[in-house]
Amino acid sequence: MTRCHSIVAGRELAAAIALVGALGGCATPSLGSSATTVPGYHVAAEVRLPGDTSRFDYQVLDPSRHRLFIAHLGASEVIAFDTARQTVAGVVRDVAGVHGLAVAPELGRLFASATDRHEVVAIDEERLQVIGSADGGDYPDGIAYVPASKTLLVSDEHGGGDAVIDAVAMSRIGFVALGSDAGNSQFDARTGNVLVASHGGELVQVDPASRSVARRITLDGCDTPHGLQIDSSPRLRAYVACAGNAKLLVVDIAGGRIDSQFDIATDPDVLALDPTLGRLYVASESSRIDVFDIAGSRVIKLGEGAGGPDSHTVAVDPSSHRVYLPLTDVGGHPVLRELVPAA
Repeated sequence: MTRCHSIVAGRELAAAIALVGALGGCATPSLGSSATTVPGYHVAAEVRLPGDTSRFDYQVLDPSRHRLFIAHLGASEVIAFDTARQTVAGVVRDVAGVHGLAVAPELGRLFASATDRHEVVAIDEERLQVIGSADGGDYPDGIAYVPASKTLLVSDEHGGGDAVIDAVAMSRIGFVALGSDAGNSQFDARTGNVLVASHGGELVQVDPASRSVARRITLDGCDTPHGLQIDSSPRLRAYVACAGNAKLLVVDIAGGRIDSQFDIATDPDVLALDPTLGRLYVASESSRIDVFDIAGSRVIKLGEGAGGPDSHTVAVDPSSHRVYLPLTDVGGHPVLRELVPAA
């Protein structure tokens, strides 16, 4: 049983509350191994999702449209979830082996890596239809969208770098070699660069304008950097999850150095950042969620607990502070579990 550190002393976590009937489900509690034990959080809702009980992957939020897009990797589908109405808005099918997602709100486009077809597809956000595709490399995974140049940098996890794609024309226009396989790629709104977690043990800063490596930060003590989140606030930090040795590294981007590191759950995967609340969430293949306070000058680990079955991917809405965990199998169905911080 996972040991949990208390965030809010003296408060018991609430049981799972409501199963919202997006597809006709009824309210049920979360029980047994499906229960959430993240300290300081309770389950606000559970929404039954379409599709089978197969693996999910990345998620991305478009707050301007109140849409959360969820990559249902095992079903080769992208689920569009309406965060205002708490319902499933639609499904984009036949996105083969979908992994990474990114949105360009000003273009009205969602981008998804169709890994099994070695391509990246563009999806119209309103119509939820595929409107274009481009070569994504050998194993396209994470996607970073650069607004200024309207380009995508796509982690080619097995191809040794990032593919560069024109997000309007949907054509491949370049490749940035990293020297080793690429983990997640994230856009840094403050510097205008893209940072890539390189499996070779580096955080690589890529200049999208010149399509070249601008700087490399050595990640000492990090075995297989993969998960990545950028804090583009005045703190200007990168949070890197080390898949091989279960560490979280806090990197000072401006100084090019590691500020601190923490033990996290085995096989960390997806990270999510709530900049307004000052919280970082790290989801792992072991279904544990690690929670950090990032608001101050020092990062502090607040707690850890079970998110639910296969809760290796996480997203958060900074306006509502809702934490989204797509779960493969709760009562025989895929479910979107929503956690909220205790008052």
